[in-house]
Amino acid sequence: MTVHGEITSPPEIDPGLAAAALAVFAHRHEVVHLLYAAVDEPDALARIADLLHVDEATISRVLDQPLRWLLPQFRTELETIAADPEPLTTG
Repeated sequence: MTVHGEITSPPEIDPGLAAAALAVFAHRHEVVHLLYAAVDEPDALARIADLLHVDEATISRVLDQPLRWLLPQFRTELETIAADPEPLTTG
């Protein structure tokens, strides 16, 4: 993927991140309003996390992603990933 003229690896998308991205999309108008109303980044993250009932770290990860995630073809992929169960870890 090319970001600002630099070739980078696409981000790893886990089900939680995909679900949070879909929640941000579903509430995009409110999210943009909260971004404008915030005093700073931590305030924005707290406001959006409170609205969506998602932790601030995940909201930060969603906001770090390119806006192309919100295009229809990528939303379908996000829905598929979000529906996958979390991988089981043993240890």
